Amino acid sequence: MTILEELFSTIAEFRMYVPYAESNISFEQLNSSAISAKKQIVLILTRKVYSDIESAYGELNEALRMAMANLTMAKQLVFDIVSKRKNNVDIYKHEQEAMRRSFIENYYNAMDTVIQLLDTKEDFPSWKETRYKKLLDGLKIQSTEDFDMLYSIDLSYLFFFRTIPIQKEALDDGLSAYFERAEDKEDVLRMLHRCLAKQTIAIALRRFDIIEFPPTIRSLFDDSKASRSGKDEQERMLALSASLMDEVKQELANIDLILTSDSSGSVDTNTSFNRPDDIILVMPC
Repeated sequence: MTILEELFSTIAEFRMYVPYAESNISFEQLNSSAISAKKQIVLILTRKVYSDIESAYGELNEALRMAMANLTMAKQLVFDIVSKRKNNVDIYKHEQEAMRRSFIENYYNAMDTVIQLLDTKEDFPSWKETRYKKLLDGLKIQSTEDFDMLYSIDLSYLFFFRTIPIQKEALDDGLSAYFERAEDKEDVLRMLHRCLAKQTIAIALRRFDIIEFPPTIRSLFDDSKASRSGKDEQERMLALSASLMDEVKQELANIDLILTSDSSGSVDTNTSFNRPDDIILVMPC
């Protein structure tokens, strides 16, 4: 039995999830790409969770099928194009890129649904035992909804899930010390949570492919030109990452002033200004 036959009974059923798939293709031809696709999905879900979904019914199983079918075709695409060119069928580069992005986008949308459903179902204890889910317990932003309120990610459960280790990295790099200092200060904690979200996005921009980001962030890099430049896209991602890191540094500097002022009771003349409700007036020299 091939990998795809674990989820699909016929090639016609498989093609319901990927409209670009050729009608004369077989599971045997797709098997090597399917093996690679399954490995990638298992790395996210774990083998036990994948197996549990595979034997389940309903929306969760449907979402896994959609993810598996589209990721398989994304990996198979290059081989299909080589085969067509051998048969003197021309495929333009922009058409190839559009197809690849369509497959990948469908895959991420399906995986987003898979993780959302796993998070809301109580009958999947294997999901709660995964390494990332356990890691989440020690983090400051613990849900997709909370992250989305701090920095819009289109409520992407997959993106939030994949940034769990990055959020931990940001905390380990120094932000956790700020949270400890601001333990009882709600206004400062809100600022720190936003800093954490921005730093997480900034690190992700240096590591993820742009197609892996939610539409709100990805739209910042949409190129209306017919030709695309991977180098330009990468430079713009790095520029946005640097911009977000600068915002975080500035915000942390402000937080430092607030925490220092609160602990010492002194007034910093660089940040304190004359206000009608403040009896302390800063007079010019």
